[in-house]
Amino acid sequence: MECLTCHNALPDDAAFCPRCGARCADASEAADFRYAAFISYRHIPRDAQVAKQVQRAIETFRLPRHISRETLASPDAATDAPDSSSSSSGASATTSWPKPGAPLGKCFRDQDELAATHSLPQSIRDALAQSRALVVICSPEANESAWVQREIEMFAQLHGRERIFCVLADGSSSESIPPLLKSKLTADTSGVMREMPASPLAADLRPKSPQPQKAELLRTIAAVAGLNYDDLKQRQRARKHRRIAAALGSAAAIVALIGALAFQSYSAYQTALIEESKSLAAQALSLFAEGDRRQAIETALRALPSSESDGSRPLVPEAQAALEKVLAANPDPNQRWVPLYSIDMEDDIIDWALSGDNRWVALLDKSGTVSVFNDHTGEELTTVKPKAFADQTLSDPRLDWFIEPFGPVGLLMANRRGSGDLSAMAPPDADTLKSFEDMYALCTAASGSDGASCIFQRMEDGLYAWRIGLEDESACLVARDFSGFWYPNQTLIMKDILLQDSQPQILPPDLSGFYARCLNDDSSAAYAFMGSTLYSFDFESGQASSISFAGQTMTSMIWLDGDLFYTATDQSEKNDAASLPFSIGAVHADPTPDKQLWTHEDTYQFTYMHRNGNLYSAINPPRICDIIKEPGEHLLLIAAGSTILAVDANTGEATYQHTFGSSIENAAFCFVEEDQWAYVVVLNDGTIDILSPMYSVTTISDQSAFATPYIVDFADICFSRGTGNPVAFIHAADQPNRIVCYQFLPTYENTEFVECTLDELIEMGNYFLGRA
Repeated sequence: MECLTCHNALPDDAAFCPRCGARCADASEAADFRYAAFISYRHIPRDAQVAKQVQRAIETFRLPRHISRETLASPDAATDAPDSSSSSSGASATTSWPKPGAPLGKCFRDQDELAATHSLPQSIRDALAQSRALVVICSPEANESAWVQREIEMFAQLHGRERIFCVLADGSSSESIPPLLKSKLTADTSGVMREMPASPLAADLRPKSPQPQKAELLRTIAAVAGLNYDDLKQRQRARKHRRIAAALGSAAAIVALIGALAFQSYSAYQTALIEESKSLAAQALSLFAEGDRRQAIETALRALPSSESDGSRPLVPEAQAALEKVLAANPDPNQRWVPLYSIDMEDDIIDWALSGDNRWVALLDKSGTVSVFNDHTGEELTTVKPKAFADQTLSDPRLDWFIEPFGPVGLLMANRRGSGDLSAMAPPDADTLKSFEDMYALCTAASGSDGASCIFQRMEDGLYAWRIGLEDESACLVARDFSGFWYPNQTLIMKDILLQDSQPQILPPDLSGFYARCLNDDSSAAYAFMGSTLYSFDFESGQASSISFAGQTMTSMIWLDGDLFYTATDQSEKNDAASLPFSIGAVHADPTPDKQLWTHEDTYQFTYMHRNGNLYSAINPPRICDIIKEPGEHLLLIAAGSTILAVDANTGEATYQHTFGSSIENAAFCFVEEDQWAYVVVLNDGTIDILSPMYSVTTISDQSAFATPYIVDFADICFSRGTGNPVAFIHAADQPNRIVCYQFLPTYENTEFVECTLDELIEMGNYFLGRA
C-alpha cells in the first residue's frame, strides 16, 4: 500500500503517512487511549533521568476545571509555540480527552533494553497504538538509536506526525532531533511534492538550558494535552494565585484557630497549674502533719512561682498559706507542736541516744548502722558501722544491741552477745575514741555529773562494773556466782549456736529484771537491780553490797543527795492484768543502801488500741521520768501505764495524779517557776501535750494537745538550746524506720505576728533546705 499524496510505501495497517502526514483512505484510529503519552528515549542515564522527569510531570498534571471542549479541540491548541511546525488535521477532534479536572493520564516508558531485532516487540507496538501522544527525548545518542527511529516511524503511521513532540535532553536541535521529524514532504505551488524543512516543538530540558524547567515541562504538557501553551500558562498562574489566596485564607483561619486553641490551651494550662498548686499545697500540709517538714517545704515551694515577679505559675493563696504554715513563720494558736524534721533510716530503728548537751541524736537500725544527726535541724552529721554490730548470726539485734550517751558528748555502742565488742565515739567525729574487744556489756548506767558512765559486764568469773570516761577507766570485781541468771531452758540451744566456730563464749545473765541502774552524782558508786536484789558497787573501795527486795522488780531508779528513789512492780503473786500493783520508794544509800525511807503503793493499767485494722497494746512499767530539784524539796514525775503522778521525794506523798486514755511513753517537767510547774507528755496513741495543773490556765483550755498520725512505742524529751521550749522525739510503731521531732511553740496574748511577703517566705524555705 502506498500514500495517495506522496506515493510513499506504507504498511497495510498504517493510518497516516509518516513522510507527508496525509491520512490514508478509510483509515481510523482508536477513540480511547490507555496512555496519555509514549515516551521514547535512549536507555542511557541522562536520557532516562529526563524521561522520568517528563513522565512525572505529565502524570501529576490535572486538566484545568474550567477548560472547554472547544479549547481542547482547537486547531491551534498546541501549535502556537514559535517552534511548532504542524497544525491539527482533525485528529484532536476525534480523540477522547480526559475530563476537565481529571489527571492527564499515565505514560508508557519502556524500562528494558530492546533486543537487536528488526521489528519492534508487540508490547511496544500495542503501547504506541494506545498512546495519545509521542514524546521523544532527544540527544545525539538517541538520534543514533534505531529503536527510537522505529518508534517515531510507527507512531507517525498510527497517529500522524501532529502529536509527536520533542524534548531536548542534550546537544543542539540539529544534532539531536531525529531526521524524520526535521523534514516533511509538502506540495509546492505547482503541486510537486518536495522535501521541506520542519520545525517540531522542542521543549528544552538540557542541564544548562537558560529556560526554566517548569515552563518547559508545562510546554510539553500543553502539547500532550492539546492545549494552548499561553492559555495554559495563564490558567496555571491563575490557579497558583487561587491556591495562594486559598492558602492565605486557610493560614489566616488556622492562625485564628491556633490563637483560639492557644488561648483555650493557655487557660486550661493555667487552670491545671492552679489545681496542681492546690494539690501540692494539700500534700505539703499532709507531709507537715506527718512530721516530714523538709519534704513539706519542698512540696510547698513547688506549688509557688519562684518569686513575686515570676509569671510562669499563678500565685495560689492556698499554696502561700501552706508554705507559711510549714515554715512556722508565725506561731499557730491551733497547733502548738510543730514538726521540726523526720528521719528515715534504711532499716527498723532499734535504739537511739540523745547527747548529754542536747546537740545530736544517734540512731541504730537493724542493719547495724549508727547515724548521728543534728538534733535541731535533722542534718546528718556522720554514719558508722561499728564492729560490734557487724555479725548478726550470734546475736539478736533487738535484744542485744544498744547505744547510750555518756558524758556531755560521748556515745557508747555495744553488743551483749556475738562479738561482744564495745566502742565509744564523740560525734560528729566518726573516729573511735575507745574500743573494748570481747567485752560483753549488759547495759550502762546514766552518766554522772563528771561525764562518766558505768558499764556492767558479765565475764566468766563474775560481773564487772566499769566506770568509763573520755580519759580514763577503772574496774572492780563485784561478784562471782550468777548461775541463776543464765537464760532458763535455753542453755543448750544457745551453746550450740555459739560454739559453731569452736570458740567457747560466755552467755549473759537473764536481763528480764535488769531495768534499773544508775550512778551517784560524783560517779564514785554504781547501783543495779537484778532478780530481787539491789546491788551497790563502790569504785573507791572496790567493794559491793546488796539489799533484798523479795517479790519486787525494780523498773527505774535515780540517785539524789545520798538517797535512791525507785519504782518497782509487784511480782509476788498473780495480779489482775487490768490492775497491776506497783510501788514507789526511797532508800538511803551513802554510798551503800541500808534502810528504807518511805514507800508509796498504787496500781496501773495497760492500754490497747485499734488503728488501720491492727491491734496495738502497751504495758509500760512504772518509771521515774523526771525530777524537780529544789533546795530541801524535790518532786518526782512518775509514769505507770496510763497514769502519771507527781510525788514528794521527802514524804512519798502523791501531790498530783492523772490518768490518760493511752499509755505514757515519756514525760518531763517544763516551765518550772517557784511553786508552779507543768509537764510535757507523749502518749502511745501519738498525742503530745503539755499540762499545767499548778497554773491558773491549763493546757486543756489553752489547746496545747497535738495528735500526731503515729502509734508511738518509745519517745524522748529534751529542751531547745535557744528557747528552752520542749522538744519531743517519737518513734512510730507503725513506721519503725522513722523518728519524728516536734517542738512546742507557745503563743501568748502579746505574741506579735509578722506578715511575710512571698519572696520572704521563699527565701526562708530555701534557707531551711540549704539552698541559700
